[in-house]
Amino acid sequence: MNNNEVAVNTSIEDIYGDNPLITQLPPILDTKSVIKHLRGKLKFLPKQRFYAQQERIHLIAQLPHDFFQPLTKHLSLEQKISIMIRQGYVSRNITNGDRNRHLHAAFQQLEPSNESSYRYAPPESTATSMSIIGCSGSGKTTTMNKILRYYPQVIEHRELGLKQIVYLKIDCPHDSSLKNLCSNFFRAVDLALGDTNFEHRFTRSRLNVNAMLQQMKIIANNYSIGLLIIDEIQHLNTKKSGGAEIILNFFVTLVNVASIPIVMIGTPKANEILQEDLRSARRSAGLGSLIWEPMRNEAPTPDLSTPDQMIISEWYAFTNTLWQYQWVQQPAELTDELRNTWYYYTQGIPDLVVKLFCLMQIHAITIGLEKITSELFKKVYEEQLQPVHDILDALRSGNPTRIARYSDLTIPQVQIEEYVEQQRFKAALKTEIQRKDLGPHYSTLIGMLTAFDYPAATIEQYVTSTLKRYPNEKLKTLFQHILDVLDSPVAEDKFKQHQTTTLARKPRTSRKVMKPEEWKSTEANDLRNFFSQAQEKEVDVYELLKSSHYLFDPTSPVLH
Repeated sequence: MNNNEVAVNTSIEDIYGDNPLITQLPPILDTKSVIKHLRGKLKFLPKQRFYAQQERIHLIAQLPHDFFQPLTKHLSLEQKISIMIRQGYVSRNITNGDRNRHLHAAFQQLEPSNESSYRYAPPESTATSMSIIGCSGSGKTTTMNKILRYYPQVIEHRELGLKQIVYLKIDCPHDSSLKNLCSNFFRAVDLALGDTNFEHRFTRSRLNVNAMLQQMKIIANNYSIGLLIIDEIQHLNTKKSGGAEIILNFFVTLVNVASIPIVMIGTPKANEILQEDLRSARRSAGLGSLIWEPMRNEAPTPDLSTPDQMIISEWYAFTNTLWQYQWVQQPAELTDELRNTWYYYTQGIPDLVVKLFCLMQIHAITIGLEKITSELFKKVYEEQLQPVHDILDALRSGNPTRIARYSDLTIPQVQIEEYVEQQRFKAALKTEIQRKDLGPHYSTLIGMLTAFDYPAATIEQYVTSTLKRYPNEKLKTLFQHILDVLDSPVAEDKFKQHQTTTLARKPRTSRKVMKPEEWKSTEANDLRNFFSQAQEKEVDVYELLKSSHYLFDPTSPVLH
């Protein structure tokens, strides 16, 4: 290569290969691996629908914490985070001395100003910044936490004698100042490393913000912090901190001088800080500013490149996957009516979409309905989600002025958790009484009969009376007794009366009353036939149904 030629990096190895701060990171993920990593680990088994009420409520209560449907914006964020961490380390390479030059520059700024203070200029920063703005409940923090779990927070380089902090996430407390933010930084470092005391050392020494900033630069370079995430940035008090411009200058200094990539997360109220003027807005958008809006109620559209295929919207993909987790004993099909009703009462805010789905199931189980209906959406929304009615009304109006008033609304968590616990206790008490009085088969019989399309609210009395009359009988005999009663003319009249007060449903076909020993003569898909086979083979009837492919298994939801 002659002197006029410039070396060009042509591969990942050329860019990252000789930098231990990068090579010790986990591999860069492809799209399929990202989806696998982000997807929730919640498991669902159809037989769980026949568990006792309080057990099912416990299972349902997992959904807000364990359910996660990867969407396009989540994949985009993971890619950006992967780039930010690695690119930020490019100018802090240990092997070529860049890291030491950053450290030297930071220490020089602590010295009194003189002609020689800044004779060693630090390497040009390769760090960048990014902001994520979205309403409360849009999944910003949840997604970020899931992405960060892929990375070890601390990597120890024993041969180099240093510890590397891959990421550091700090929260802005309500009505916080820059000084409080600095204190949270030191506390987060102490928690990550476990053997330092920076919070006590620098917070209680009454250092001003500028001095704290210099110490943050030194710590950031000394421990090679790869990414700084500042959550709930809208809580920063611009008055206490001297104005939005000072706050942004603070962050810009961390990126440009300390070479720390920064992600700022907040609600639309954070725009007061991040968009003080055009110049400030550009600073906060180094790698792009992500605006996370609620999902839109968009129907599938034809794929122009493949006419026989449909493009599924995020709303459809999200609800299709979530709908599979039904622990009610009469799982409903997700119709357009139900989906539109669901959207109306949540406006596509993921947190509310999941929570309303949970609350409906719990309510349906508690009252014995065992089915999700449009009426149930309205009832649970009006009774349990009152704190968010105003913001949802504003979103429905489409009026920017009304929406802006609720830009910093926090989706209430306590009330929902309390409701779940209350209903779990009620169900536990009810089940305990039933088990004590009626034996262990009550819930199983209810589940089996609802699977035959008998309404749960109506059959409860027949199950109860049968168990009281035959307390020591086996499950198979009890089931036959109840079928005999349900197929009697008296029961038929009661069912007809019940049907006139409920939504229209398919007429029940008459069933021939048969003795248990005659069940094996029924049709192959008859539940009684399966019971007979299970008894002969001495296996559980559920396992027989599963092996015969009569049970739907949604334990591995896929991204559409």
